Amino acid sequence: MHKAALINLEGKFSLYSIIDSQTFEPVFLNWTEDLLNSLKDYSIIFYYSPQIDKQTIKTLRKSISFLNIKLVVFTDSIDLDTRKTLMQAGADLVELLPISDNDFVTILKDFHAKFTNIKTLNHNLLTPFKLAIEEILSMMAVINVEFVDAYQTVSQFHFGDLSGIMALAGEKKGAIMISFYENLARKIIAAIMAVPEDDITEEEEHDGVGELINMIAGGAKARLGDSETHFLLSAPTVITGNQHRVIQQKDMPCIVLVYKVEEDYFAIQICLMNLINNS
Repeated sequence: MHKAALINLEGKFSLYSIIDSQTFEPVFLNWTEDLLNSLKDYSIIFYYSPQIDKQTIKTLRKSISFLNIKLVVFTDSIDLDTRKTLMQAGADLVELLPISDNDFVTILKDFHAKFTNIKTLNHNLLTPFKLAIEEILSMMAVINVEFVDAYQTVSQFHFGDLSGIMALAGEKKGAIMISFYENLARKIIAAIMAVPEDDITEEEEHDGVGELINMIAGGAKARLGDSETHFLLSAPTVITGNQHRVIQQKDMPCIVLVYKVEEDYFAIQICLMNLINNS
């Protein structure tokens, strides 16, 4: 069963109602900074504070990196602008307390459905991208990456400090994006350039991320060859800031590939038709 972390919520909802919902295994926790290292063990995190600031949500989101972990925020008072800011910082949902046990169970069931109604990924199409990622980082940066997870996302927001993005044009339209938190981006670009991390300028870091997504997209394109998924490449663009919004045409699936380098994570988001098997 998927596990849910309920932070600062003990006594707010009936334990019986949660268990009876047959959705998530609840674990009640009190907030401390030490929790950040263990949050990757959960499928969903519920966090409550009477007043919540953007930095707290950014910290929680960064602690779960790019993994398929949902973050629900409960608070006592909030306006529309603050709700929008918190969701841009990393919250999947922001709700006011108090709410009834029935309303909380409804939230649990809605999120549980997202984890259980899983579409089958087209691994034949994803494999060329995965091979390109692993080969290029191994060859250019002499870094071994560990594949962690692949999942479909419907969110327009993708988190990290900077991303390189390329449009996939031609008959098959879409996009590919690589996203990092800055410490890993700097480490990888420094390794590619064979210089100390402290010597990397911001411009070199951004150019390096742009060139990285260019090589990955080009490597995948070469592997796909003249197949029906052949696409054309645009020039890469680098986006900075805590959240990036990627808007694709309606009904186009987007898949996130999560990778690990030592203790850090990065993600590749691919938006392209035929990524989901119809059968």
